[in-house]
Amino acid sequence: MNPAQILSILSGLAAVVWSVLTWSEEQHKQRQLKRDQEAALFVNPFLRTIEELQTRLYGILEEDELNFYRQEYPDRHEFGSPAAIEILYHLSQYFGWQHRTYRYGPYTKDPTVIELARQIGETFENRKQFPGDAFRFTVNERASLGEVVVRHIGDINAILPVFNSIPLFQFEEELSNEQSRHAVLFRSKAVRDTLSAIDNADKADNLEGRQRLAVLQNLLVDLQSYLETAEGFSVSIGGLKKAKVEGICFRSFLRQCDIARILHQTPGRIRLGITRLKTDSAYADRLQSLLGSIENIRSFRINTAAASLTVCYNPDIPGTEFATRIMKTVEDGSRV
Repeated sequence: MNPAQILSILSGLAAVVWSVLTWSEEQHKQRQLKRDQEAALFVNPFLRTIEELQTRLYGILEEDELNFYRQEYPDRHEFGSPAAIEILYHLSQYFGWQHRTYRYGPYTKDPTVIELARQIGETFENRKQFPGDAFRFTVNERASLGEVVVRHIGDINAILPVFNSIPLFQFEEELSNEQSRHAVLFRSKAVRDTLSAIDNADKADNLEGRQRLAVLQNLLVDLQSYLETAEGFSVSIGGLKKAKVEGICFRSFLRQCDIARILHQTPGRIRLGITRLKTDSAYADRLQSLLGSIENIRSFRINTAAASLTVCYNPDIPGTEFATRIMKTVEDGSRV
């Protein structure tokens, strides 16, 4: 092979390498652009919403905000005071951005975010540990309230839709309009009980649903902290603060995340990460015995080396319901 042929081959190889590098760099730029768009469209407004909601809840629970509301709005209101409606607005705004972020944003498969979302949803619906109907919203009610406040306004492309929150004054107008297409939702028991609870309490100790809100505020702070760390910036002013959680059962509810976390879940299958499995063989034996007594489990596998538990179950059972049942079993097994 003469020098000219060698030079030609080397030139060809260089061209191929350059093309691959250029293509790879272009793909990286496209992925980064998409990630930046997702952050701007979903993550950033979601983080601001979490900050606003958890700060308001902290003010109610720890800083005597209810007394301030009572002084500012001393008269009885037919449907709810402006202060009560504003709290409902921030809750609804959270519901709306949560759904959009988990569906379209970059955290759709993040195990930590999914687990925190499950716990927040369970807190909103739980009857056993959080008595009373104030601030208790089912998944359908949360989705409906979120649709009211966070609305689709257009599309960047076929993949990324654009949403925006309606302003508070528009929410107040629609809430008081008996002809609104959302009138049935606005006059539902969940909404009425929530507004009444805020207007009937002059301090946090007298607030129906106080324990539910305390746990929610703690979980929202955990979610905000995780997202701020992942995104590399903070939206909080003056640092994150958690409200006091009273009662053994409520502290136990929060400890579930420390005991186990959901790594992956699909219809009929769930995988949990349980650190204790790696160091406590007796706990692994107790857990195996408990799992053997649960109905609708088709099979399960405890992997002590990987500190994980994989359970296959009847896919007809709602995933949230089964996840709650398994998390409780994991916690029960941790008690000696």
